[in-house]
Amino acid sequence: MKPLILICSRDYEFYLLLAQILNMRGFKSSLVEGAEEALASVKSDDLVAVIIDYHNDAFRIGDLVNQFRETLTDKIPPIAVFVGAGNQQLYLEVLKTGVSEIFMRPFNPERFLSYLSDLSPEESAKSCMKGTSGNTLIYAEITMHLDSMRVDCDGIDVQLSPIEFRLLQHFLQKPGYVFSRDALIEAAWPQGTFVEPRTVDVHVGRLRRGMRRVLGRDIIRTVRATGYALDERQHAKRDS
Repeated sequence: MKPLILICSRDYEFYLLLAQILNMRGFKSSLVEGAEEALASVKSDDLVAVIIDYHNDAFRIGDLVNQFRETLTDKIPPIAVFVGAGNQQLYLEVLKTGVSEIFMRPFNPERFLSYLSDLSPEESAKSCMKGTSGNTLIYAEITMHLDSMRVDCDGIDVQLSPIEFRLLQHFLQKPGYVFSRDALIEAAWPQGTFVEPRTVDVHVGRLRRGMRRVLGRDIIRTVRATGYALDERQHAKRDS
Protein backbone atom coordinates (compact mmCIF):
# COMPACT_ATOMS: atom_id res chain seq x y z
CA MET A 1 0.00 0.00 0.00
CA LYS A 2 1.35 3.40 -0.97
CA PRO A 3 1.99 5.90 1.84
CA LEU A 4 -0.59 8.70 1.91
CA ILE A 5 0.05 12.44 1.93
CA LEU A 6 -2.95 14.63 2.70
CA ILE A 7 -3.10 17.96 0.83
CA CYS A 8 -5.19 20.84 2.14
CA SER A 9 -5.69 23.30 -0.69
CA ARG A 10 -8.30 25.32 -2.55
CA ASP A 11 -6.12 25.54 -5.64
CA TYR A 12 -7.06 22.45 -7.64
CA GLU A 13 -4.44 22.98 -10.34
CA PHE A 14 -1.71 23.19 -7.70
CA TYR A 15 -3.05 20.02 -6.09
CA LEU A 16 -2.86 18.20 -9.44
CA LEU A 17 0.77 19.27 -9.80
CA LEU A 18 1.65 18.00 -6.32
CA ALA A 19 -0.37 14.81 -6.83
CA GLN A 20 1.55 14.01 -10.02
CA ILE A 21 4.90 14.53 -8.29
CA LEU A 22 3.80 12.43 -5.33
CA ASN A 23 2.58 9.60 -7.57
CA MET A 24 5.90 9.52 -9.42
CA ARG A 25 7.70 9.23 -6.06
CA GLY A 26 5.56 6.33 -4.84
CA PHE A 27 3.00 8.23 -2.74
CA LYS A 28 -0.75 8.58 -3.01
CA SER A 29 -2.53 11.82 -2.21
CA SER A 30 -5.91 13.03 -1.08
CA LEU A 31 -7.33 16.54 -1.47
CA VAL A 32 -9.28 18.19 1.35
CA GLU A 33 -10.59 21.74 1.48
CA GLY A 34 -11.27 22.26 5.18
CA ALA A 35 -10.44 21.11 8.67
CA GLU A 36 -13.42 18.78 9.15
CA GLU A 37 -12.73 16.90 5.94
CA ALA A 38 -9.03 16.75 6.77
CA LEU A 39 -9.63 15.39 10.26
CA ALA A 40 -11.88 12.70 8.83
CA SER A 41 -8.98 11.49 6.68
CA VAL A 42 -6.10 11.48 9.16
CA LYS A 43 -7.17 8.22 10.80
CA SER A 44 -5.59 6.29 7.95
CA ASP A 45 -2.66 4.15 9.14
CA ASP A 46 -0.72 4.88 5.95
CA LEU A 47 -0.73 8.66 6.44
CA VAL A 48 2.88 9.93 6.46
CA ALA A 49 2.49 13.70 6.05
CA VAL A 50 0.13 16.62 5.69
CA ILE A 51 0.71 19.47 3.21
CA ILE A 52 -1.14 22.75 3.66
CA ASP A 53 -1.24 25.17 0.74
CA TYR A 54 -1.40 28.53 2.50
CA HIS A 55 -0.63 31.06 -0.24
CA ASN A 56 -3.60 33.19 0.82
CA ASP A 57 -5.83 33.61 3.87
CA ALA A 58 -8.13 30.71 3.01
CA PHE A 59 -7.09 28.73 6.08
CA ARG A 60 -6.65 29.64 9.72
CA ILE A 61 -3.46 27.66 9.73
CA GLY A 62 -2.73 27.81 13.45
CA ASP A 63 -6.12 26.31 14.27
CA LEU A 64 -5.74 23.65 11.59
CA VAL A 65 -2.29 22.58 12.76
CA ASN A 66 -3.48 22.42 16.37
CA GLN A 67 -6.45 20.27 15.38
CA PHE A 68 -4.14 17.75 13.74
CA ARG A 69 -1.93 17.63 16.82
CA GLU A 70 -4.87 17.23 19.19
CA THR A 71 -6.45 14.50 17.07
CA LEU A 72 -3.35 12.42 16.28
CA THR A 73 -2.24 11.73 19.83
CA ASP A 74 -0.38 8.50 18.98
CA LYS A 75 1.49 9.53 15.84
CA ILE A 76 1.56 13.11 14.58
CA PRO A 77 2.65 13.20 10.91
CA PRO A 78 5.01 15.90 9.66
CA ILE A 79 3.16 19.00 8.48
CA ALA A 80 4.57 21.07 5.62
CA VAL A 81 3.19 24.42 4.47
CA PHE A 82 3.36 26.27 1.14
CA VAL A 83 3.19 30.07 1.32
CA GLY A 84 3.21 32.75 -1.36
CA ALA A 85 6.57 34.12 -2.50
CA GLY A 86 7.60 37.44 -0.99
CA ASN A 87 5.10 37.27 1.88
CA GLN A 88 7.67 37.42 4.67
CA GLN A 89 5.13 38.27 7.37
CA LEU A 90 3.08 35.22 6.48
CA TYR A 91 6.24 33.11 6.52
CA LEU A 92 6.98 34.24 10.07
CA GLU A 93 3.41 33.53 11.16
CA VAL A 94 3.62 29.99 9.77
CA LEU A 95 7.01 29.52 11.41
CA LYS A 96 5.44 30.15 14.82
CA THR A 97 3.22 27.08 14.40
CA GLY A 98 6.25 24.79 14.52
CA VAL A 99 5.52 22.90 11.29
CA SER A 100 8.21 20.58 9.92
CA GLU A 101 8.90 22.47 6.68
CA ILE A 102 7.91 25.64 4.83
CA PHE A 103 8.05 26.03 1.04
CA MET A 104 7.72 29.30 -0.85
CA ARG A 105 5.62 29.29 -4.04
CA PRO A 106 6.85 28.88 -6.73
CA PHE A 107 8.74 26.11 -4.95
CA ASN A 108 12.14 24.56 -5.56
CA PRO A 109 11.46 21.06 -7.06
CA GLU A 110 14.81 19.66 -5.90
CA ARG A 111 14.16 20.68 -2.31
CA PHE A 112 10.61 19.27 -2.41
CA LEU A 113 11.88 15.95 -3.79
CA SER A 114 14.46 15.83 -1.00
CA TYR A 115 11.66 16.39 1.52
CA LEU A 116 9.67 13.51 -0.01
CA SER A 117 12.71 11.23 0.18
CA ASP A 118 12.83 11.81 3.93
CA LEU A 119 9.17 10.74 4.17
CA SER A 120 9.58 7.55 2.13
CA PRO A 121 9.52 4.39 4.29
CA GLU A 122 12.08 2.78 1.99
CA GLU A 123 14.48 5.71 2.34
CA SER A 124 13.98 5.71 6.11
CA ALA A 125 14.86 2.05 6.23
CA LYS A 126 18.03 2.71 4.26
CA SER A 127 18.97 5.46 6.70
CA CYS A 128 18.50 3.10 9.65
CA MET A 129 20.75 0.53 7.97
CA LYS A 130 23.48 3.11 7.52
CA GLY A 131 23.52 3.89 11.24
CA THR A 132 26.57 5.86 12.28
CA SER A 133 28.90 4.42 9.69
CA GLY A 134 28.64 7.51 7.49
CA ASN A 135 30.07 10.98 7.92
CA THR A 136 29.67 12.65 11.29
CA LEU A 137 30.39 16.05 12.79
CA ILE A 138 31.31 16.15 16.48
CA TYR A 139 31.68 19.13 18.79
CA ALA A 140 31.44 19.07 22.59
CA GLU A 141 28.60 16.62 23.36
CA ILE A 142 26.99 17.11 19.96
CA THR A 143 27.18 14.44 17.25
CA MET A 144 25.62 15.07 13.85
CA HIS A 145 25.12 12.05 11.59
CA LEU A 146 25.04 13.47 8.07
CA ASP A 147 23.96 10.29 6.30
CA SER A 148 20.88 9.77 8.45
CA MET A 149 20.30 13.50 9.15
CA ARG A 150 20.21 12.87 12.89
CA VAL A 151 21.63 14.83 15.83
CA ASP A 152 22.24 13.52 19.33
CA CYS A 153 23.77 14.92 22.50
CA ASP A 154 25.29 12.21 24.71
CA GLY A 155 22.97 9.68 23.09
CA ILE A 156 19.82 11.81 23.39
CA ASP A 157 18.16 12.53 20.04
CA VAL A 158 17.57 16.20 19.24
CA GLN A 159 14.57 17.02 17.04
CA LEU A 160 15.40 19.77 14.53
CA SER A 161 13.60 21.17 11.52
CA PRO A 162 15.44 20.89 8.17
CA ILE A 163 16.53 24.55 8.34
CA GLU A 164 17.72 24.19 11.94
CA PHE A 165 19.64 21.06 10.93
CA ARG A 166 21.40 22.91 8.10
CA LEU A 167 22.20 25.85 10.38
CA LEU A 168 23.72 23.57 13.00
CA GLN A 169 25.66 21.70 10.32
CA HIS A 170 27.14 24.98 9.13
CA PHE A 171 28.12 25.92 12.69
CA LEU A 172 29.64 22.48 13.35
CA GLN A 173 31.80 22.69 10.25
CA LYS A 174 33.62 25.69 11.72
CA PRO A 175 33.16 25.99 15.50
CA GLY A 176 33.96 29.39 16.96
CA TYR A 177 33.73 31.16 13.61
CA VAL A 178 31.30 34.08 13.48
CA PHE A 179 28.90 33.66 10.55
CA SER A 180 27.00 36.63 9.19
CA ARG A 181 23.28 36.34 8.59
CA ASP A 182 23.89 36.42 4.83
CA ALA A 183 26.26 33.46 5.15
CA LEU A 184 23.68 31.52 7.17
CA ILE A 185 20.97 32.28 4.60
CA GLU A 186 23.21 30.94 1.84
CA ALA A 187 23.92 27.78 3.86
CA ALA A 188 20.44 26.92 5.15
CA TRP A 189 17.93 28.24 2.61
CA PRO A 190 17.43 27.26 -1.05
CA GLN A 191 19.23 29.42 -3.57
CA GLY A 192 17.18 32.39 -4.68
CA THR A 193 14.87 32.38 -1.65
CA PHE A 194 14.17 35.82 -0.20
CA VAL A 195 14.96 35.75 3.52
CA GLU A 196 15.01 38.73 5.84
CA PRO A 197 17.62 39.00 8.63
CA ARG A 198 14.83 38.76 11.21
CA THR A 199 13.90 35.33 9.85
CA VAL A 200 17.45 34.13 10.46
CA ASP A 201 17.24 35.41 14.05
CA VAL A 202 14.00 33.47 14.59
CA HIS A 203 15.46 30.19 13.30
CA VAL A 204 18.73 30.58 15.22
CA GLY A 205 16.69 31.35 18.34
CA ARG A 206 14.71 28.14 17.92
CA LEU A 207 17.91 26.16 17.36
CA ARG A 208 19.48 27.75 20.44
CA ARG A 209 16.51 26.92 22.65
CA GLY A 210 16.32 23.36 21.33
CA MET A 211 19.98 22.69 22.07
CA ARG A 212 19.73 24.41 25.46
CA ARG A 213 16.93 22.04 26.52
CA VAL A 214 19.26 19.09 25.98
CA LEU A 215 22.62 20.56 27.00
CA GLY A 216 21.45 22.81 29.81
CA ARG A 217 23.42 25.77 28.47
CA ASP A 218 23.71 28.05 25.45
CA ILE A 219 26.19 27.01 22.77
CA ILE A 220 25.36 29.71 20.20
CA ARG A 221 26.96 33.08 20.78
CA THR A 222 25.43 36.26 19.38
CA VAL A 223 27.89 38.82 18.06
CA ARG A 224 26.03 42.11 17.94
CA ALA A 225 25.67 43.64 14.47
CA THR A 226 27.68 40.76 13.01
CA GLY A 227 26.10 37.32 13.36
CA TYR A 228 26.36 34.08 15.31
CA ALA A 229 28.98 31.51 16.33
CA LEU A 230 28.99 28.06 17.89
CA ASP A 231 30.76 28.33 21.26
CA GLU A 232 30.63 25.62 23.94
CA ARG A 233 31.90 28.09 26.53
CA GLN A 234 28.55 29.85 26.47
CA HIS A 235 26.58 29.68 29.70
CA ALA A 236 22.82 29.63 30.04
CA LYS A 237 21.38 33.07 29.48
CA ARG A 238 18.56 34.72 27.65
CA ASP A 239 18.52 34.76 23.86
CA SER A 240 19.87 37.96 22.42
